[in-house]
Amino acid sequence: MELPPRLGGLGISNPLNLADTEHRNSMKLTSSLTNNIVSQDQRKETIMEEVREIRRNISKGREERQKEELQALLARLSNYIKRKITMAQEVGASNWLTALPIRAKGFTLNKREFTDAIALRYGWPLGGLPNRCSCGVQFTPDHAMICKQGGFICMRHDEVRDLTAQMLQEVCKDVTIEPTLLPLGGESFRYRTSNTSDEARVDVSARGFWTRGQLAFFDMRIFDPMAPCYSNLTIEASHSRNEHEKIRMYEERIQNVDQGSFTPITFTTSGGMGPRAKAFYARLAEVMAEKKQQPKSSIVSWMRCRLSFSLLRSALLCLRGTRSPPPKSTHIQNLDFEQTVVDSRINELLY
Repeated sequence: MELPPRLGGLGISNPLNLADTEHRNSMKLTSSLTNNIVSQDQRKETIMEEVREIRRNISKGREERQKEELQALLARLSNYIKRKITMAQEVGASNWLTALPIRAKGFTLNKREFTDAIALRYGWPLGGLPNRCSCGVQFTPDHAMICKQGGFICMRHDEVRDLTAQMLQEVCKDVTIEPTLLPLGGESFRYRTSNTSDEARVDVSARGFWTRGQLAFFDMRIFDPMAPCYSNLTIEASHSRNEHEKIRMYEERIQNVDQGSFTPITFTTSGGMGPRAKAFYARLAEVMAEKKQQPKSSIVSWMRCRLSFSLLRSALLCLRGTRSPPPKSTHIQNLDFEQTVVDSRINELLY
């Protein structure tokens, strides 16, 4: 918990462990000023370049110690927890932890959401969950992230899709959600997994994103690295696998038939981004910064935080949302309303 969020921790420092080190660092930083005070030399000034160099060395030394502590901790953890820590270290996976909880900005969680989010981050046990899922298997937090019952997987995907389309609308023209690709006229493709359906569509398209006047197509996938199919792959390899599956499915068709570009965008359920997703959002932030005349770093930080909260809330919905079967539909064509009111005592309950 003492490690910074970018290393998988929570950034909760322990003064007992830091007091001696921070005292020595303080003495180093103020040594020149202390010497001037002791010598009562009013003409000698503190050389700020030396102070900045000391700060850089202190920061570098602190980072090295933190990485050493992390490696020592990982050596004592189970493979399951190691995997969770690796997911927490991905770019974008910890932004929800570092933002102030300002309700007006949409960066707040209630008590239950926060405790659930921490438990999901570290693989801790959660209470109040059903023993079995409505799909018939044992219900666990990892199963909740991949279960298709209840439609939460689609809702998670659509949340990120719509947010990305909204950001694209700020800088691009002709932004479309779920555009249908042009129909084929007998074309053949290298990969058997290429989508050859006349109803094929991707998540978002925008004109002029990568190249002026050209349509750019984007398709998203959010996957859980804890799923059994990724158990033998690293997080990086899992991102690469999902990106290449999307490329084989759409890229050749879009380039040759639609005359556009294609970019796969992959996320983990914890908020980590794949290489092409990082490149896409970096480019988007650059264009937005140029248009709005604001620092790119600020837009990147906001973008990552907003995406992080969207994915986190979607994960919490997958965890706590009801997956019970829908109620039986009522056929009213031959319904006797009067008899139903009498049988149900509806009038008696109104008065």
